[in-house]
Amino acid sequence: MKKSPISRQLYQLHIELEGISPSIWRRLLVPSNITLDQLHLIIQVTMGWQNGHYHVFQTKDKCCFTGPGALEEGFDNWFDETDIALSDVLHNKAKHLSYEYDFGDSWDHRITLEKTLPLIGDQDADILCLAGENACPPEGSGGIPGYENLLEVLQDPAHPDYQELQAWLEDVDFDPAVFSVETRNARLQMMLHYSPLLIHDEIYASFLSSQKELDTLLSSVSKKDDWQRQAMIDQFLMDALEEDIASSGELPMTPDQLHQLLYNPFEAPDVIGFNPSAATVKNAPILAIFKILAEAAQHKGIKLTQRENLPLKVTRQMVDAIPSRLSHGSFIWSNSIRSEEDVYPVHITRILAILSGLCRIQKGTLLLTAKGRKILEKDQWDACFHELIKAAFTQFNWAYLDGFPELSMIRSTSWMMLYLLNQPDLEMPSDVAAEAVLTVFPMLVDEIPADELHYATTEETVINAMTHRWLTLLGLTGLIEYSEIHNQQSIRDGYSIKLSELGRDYLVWMIAPES
Repeated sequence: MKKSPISRQLYQLHIELEGISPSIWRRLLVPSNITLDQLHLIIQVTMGWQNGHYHVFQTKDKCCFTGPGALEEGFDNWFDETDIALSDVLHNKAKHLSYEYDFGDSWDHRITLEKTLPLIGDQDADILCLAGENACPPEGSGGIPGYENLLEVLQDPAHPDYQELQAWLEDVDFDPAVFSVETRNARLQMMLHYSPLLIHDEIYASFLSSQKELDTLLSSVSKKDDWQRQAMIDQFLMDALEEDIASSGELPMTPDQLHQLLYNPFEAPDVIGFNPSAATVKNAPILAIFKILAEAAQHKGIKLTQRENLPLKVTRQMVDAIPSRLSHGSFIWSNSIRSEEDVYPVHITRILAILSGLCRIQKGTLLLTAKGRKILEKDQWDACFHELIKAAFTQFNWAYLDGFPELSMIRSTSWMMLYLLNQPDLEMPSDVAAEAVLTVFPMLVDEIPADELHYATTEETVINAMTHRWLTLLGLTGLIEYSEIHNQQSIRDGYSIKLSELGRDYLVWMIAPES
């Protein structure tokens, strides 16, 4: 954490999470001249947040200050907090400041200047947590309503959600009544000395087991300047975290293997191989649909509409080839069809056929390429399937499927879902599978601009986008199978997913998941 010049004053601050009973608060001692971005980090570590979302400071006259990341998302009339000293916005004539964390859950804090204390001589200004009560809510608990529901369920062991919530809280190590000023100060001092990354619980736990190694590394490069030292610390912490994840039973692969899987899966023979011969027109819906398209384009091609869509005649023929098991979204094309865009299995198949080089468009006509014609003439459907899969995972923008934020990492991290499902007879709700992937890749939530959050938290938005894209695209390819789960407690039904027989035979994992 960067240092400010020695302050001639100390501020005693009272910070309270608003709207929650029993009260969750902290009392801090900080130099008056720290910048707001430094205060943000101090609040995060002393409250117990994870620094995974945007935040904003707001003065009484509605002047807002936030970090560069949020400013890049286009928050008009907000200012860069890194240039603002705490004493500029909090002083004896303005003793209150608002701080909001996580624009989805909207955790509002009230900051009060309780005392102004002088500094004597040239002593350094200490940064301390003096007191506090109760743990802050778990990240992603759904704001105040979600947190109140969580506390209510915890009081009722007979509640249907009790066991699930208990298991979740054990994973995040949460007890609402627990607060230790010693623990918070230890975390605070470590964060100040090493890196803001230590705010995050997983990184901090990994750091504790490798602190001596880091100290030894830093002692050997003591002549490095502050920027180089910080970069070295941060890189060390992230590498250590990756190694911890890789060595856990949940993810038994090295960081290098994980990188290969996410970014070069078709050139990662030590991690995954492929058996295209497993694919046929019968077990891969996308092949059955493409076969109709290829046959229609075989001779003179297919004259497209002005919007470069397939004519309705061909579209309807392709619709007839969609297997009945491909039910996700079928209500859209079960009624009247006005365009291929109304039927995502047809529309996506046509797009992937072009991206994979099996078809091309020339002067408003869809034609088979030489590669596509060879596949049709020689029934090389296994090769066709492999080309379509490669296009889906390397060229197609999955955000095209829906109205969710772009979340480009969903495409690459979907390999992890396929990997985790590669166990005998394993079937699970799609949202549970999404939560498992999000646990391994928590940085997915950072891809969502705050202005794209409307009716759900960042975690819910990522999970909904993941499950929709898996069902839509991986169901179409035939790598997964799904079945509807009817939930009488919810107006929205969900789906359970599993690897299909095709998925098990086509994907050849070199590293078997532990059961």
